[in-house]
Amino acid sequence: MNASIHPNRPDGRTNMPDINECQICGAPAPPIPGQSDGVAGYRLIRDPWSATPSFLDGNLHFSCLEESGKSSDFYAEFTRMTQAGHEEIESLDGSPPPLTRMGLAMTQIFSGAECTVFQSGVSDRWMVVKRTGPWFRLSHEDLLNIGRGQVPRSAAEVIPYRLPVDLGNEIGEYGLHEMLDALGVADRYAPESELEGIEYEYVDYYPPKLLLEYAVRAPLSIPREAHAFLADYIESYIPVSFEDEEDV
Repeated sequence: MNASIHPNRPDGRTNMPDINECQICGAPAPPIPGQSDGVAGYRLIRDPWSATPSFLDGNLHFSCLEESGKSSDFYAEFTRMTQAGHEEIESLDGSPPPLTRMGLAMTQIFSGAECTVFQSGVSDRWMVVKRTGPWFRLSHEDLLNIGRGQVPRSAAEVIPYRLPVDLGNEIGEYGLHEMLDALGVADRYAPESELEGIEYEYVDYYPPKLLLEYAVRAPLSIPREAHAFLADYIESYIPVSFEDEEDV
């Protein structure tokens, strides 16, 4: 399958971006925790891959992010948003009025060679952000598991994803690797042997809208330095609340 390419990418093609595609390579990017995730446009994170000023709005393959020469620029933008509350930033062309960014209002509690760790000030939520770009959301239960020496796993959730093409009703019989392979993006994700550790379940498919719904629960391979820090951190942590943090 030929991947569509976003405007201002290196090949110069100019079709409109699709939030369901990777904003770096333009190929389909079904969200899989720890391997692909999305950035909401209202976070006002500047797009380092665009030749003209623009804000990111859509999914990213973490493999593309880590291989990109702009990953450090993304890290700087993303971590600024993570720590920001509601703040005014300049519009893309510098014209008034300024725009209001909706940040996550988190506080940095660890900085290491591979990653930084942020904590929410209003709920029991954390974010681990690798310096190469990928990020991982963690809950209080995740930190308790880290304290037990276990690998944290993402919460089980149903994810809606609009397919670029109709894969037919047989999609209900696909496993995760088969679904990614049918979309031509298996190489953007972990090898098939590693995907076996992810709990994947087909939920529903609505052909008129090409809307696939699937449930997934995946191990989160955070850097060892973050795992070690959080294992110590959770021993004296006093829970705040169990409210959900807003999606990035």
